[in-house]
Amino acid sequence: MYMGKAIDDVRNFQRFLSTLKKDSGLFRIKTIEDDLKEKLNPTDCLDDLFFQQNRWVNFEDFYEYYLSKYLPQLRILYPKMAESELKLGIKARLYRTQFGILTEYHAYYASRCIFGIGNVYRHKLNDKIGVDYSITLGSHIYHVHVFVETDRAWKYRSFKHNNKNGDHLPGIHVDLPYSLKKGRFNSVSYLPNGFGIYTSCYLKYFKQEIISGNIQNGNILSTTKEGFIYA
Repeated sequence: MYMGKAIDDVRNFQRFLSTLKKDSGLFRIKTIEDDLKEKLNPTDCLDDLFFQQNRWVNFEDFYEYYLSKYLPQLRILYPKMAESELKLGIKARLYRTQFGILTEYHAYYASRCIFGIGNVYRHKLNDKIGVDYSITLGSHIYHVHVFVETDRAWKYRSFKHNNKNGDHLPGIHVDLPYSLKKGRFNSVSYLPNGFGIYTSCYLKYFKQEIISGNIQNGNILSTTKEGFIYA
């Protein structure tokens, strides 16, 4: 029963992702690169929409929803920026943020098919400090950090291990990068609209590495085409 629900959930989410329209132009706009902190952190809005209200909204609707709540605060934060420039900058910033977060959400839904619904959970407070979701397997808790695999991202993960609160949450912290390149064990599978999603093969490999005892706290340093490189 539970496995059937997990499969239905991830299929429904993939169908939703396949309806989204990619906008490469928004990826290139970098007017606002600052982290949007505290109440302005978009993870709160996305968690509320997707998991509390069960509203899987597209990029445009999320942008309008966020702007309706926080435009006055944004004007205070960027007082010298023209409103048209501010709105476009925020739109691009939110687009890039939501794009990455939806990939994290997919990893969460897909992991429930591999590890079991009752063993995979997420919380917005953990998400805000960098833990995208957690897995219980045996007597251990594994906190998963999802990110696209680039040299810059690995450097940032190393910084976060040493300086961010999320990596101090009790349990085993796991960097779970996805590759946008083809032919790798952690390559995403692309939906017809170009949205990349985690594959069951990658998550099964991840589970087997846990069972084999290879994964320890923060010990994944990089990847090869075939698998993780450990410290």
